[in-house]
Amino acid sequence: MSAYVHEGMTKVSWVATIASKAAPTAAELTAGTDITTYLTKDGLKVPQSQNMVDNTSLAETFDAKVVGSWGGDISLTMKRDNGADTAWALFDYAETGYLVVRRGVTHATAYAAAQKVEVYPAQSHQPVPNDTAANAQATFTVGLAVTSEPELAAVVAA
Repeated sequence: MSAYVHEGMTKVSWVATIASKAAPTAAELTAGTDITTYLTKDGLKVPQSQNMVDNTSLAETFDAKVVGSWGGDISLTMKRDNGADTAWALFDYAETGYLVVRRGVTHATAYAAAQKVEVYPAQSHQPVPNDTAANAQATFTVGLAVTSEPELAAVVAA
């Protein structure tokens, strides 16, 4: 396996409807909105909590653990624009859909059968403008609640 960087090798889409999160179709993914060009380079944060559970007794001096729950929220930091402001307008408070992330394939490559994607069922919060900064683009952040277990190893169906 050869290593790759995130830039140019990641595609992120907001998709309204997916029948099977384990096997979304290329048509379903293409019908979504590609938001990759609006995301800042550090603007994609997917759920990363990994909780551990204490598995020891009073008789033991070593603190053994077993894996517990996992999950978390999604945070997207995106650029504003003076025109249609597409990314800002895409997310309405409490709107449901799917955030789809494809890694390791050039962004320009169309979704196709057999590609691996991550599918996060989600509900969007209200987008909020980020603080101003010198020599910086105007950006906003939108939080997404992950509404059910995501499929991190989905395979695109034909």
